Amino acid sequence: MIKQFIKMISSTLLHPSVQEVQGMQTTLLEANHDYAQGQYFEHLAYQHHQDFLLHHAENSTDLSQADYRNAMWNFLRAALRGHQEAQYKLGIGYLHGELGLDKNFSHAEFWLKKATDQGHHTAKHELLQTYEKIAFS
Repeated sequence: MIKQFIKMISSTLLHPSVQEVQGMQTTLLEANHDYAQGQYFEHLAYQHHQDFLLHHAENSTDLSQADYRNAMWNFLRAALRGHQEAQYKLGIGYLHGELGLDKNFSHAEFWLKKATDQGHHTAKHELLQTYEKIAFS
């Protein structure tokens, strides 16, 4: 009886159902879509900021801040779904005060660790480099 119960539990844990696999695939697709949207808004923000700098007039406004905010929200959605590149982008955003984010080392560390845990080598390097800067400053 106990052996059957253990087999049932281990089978459930080791062999996810078709629905669970489809759910993971859907989450991955959504994360990739959110990341692509974030990249789009990040690029758009850069373009708007460059246009603002080139054609700066008293009555013009820099539209890049809204675009950076949209990029950040899309990167956040992707990062929460496990997208390692989005986690890295958020970590860097917090570390350097980019994407309309304030500098926040604890948030930067959180997101860079998340990306590192998924094998993102650049995030690991950035995290170690930041630790060295803090330790030797």
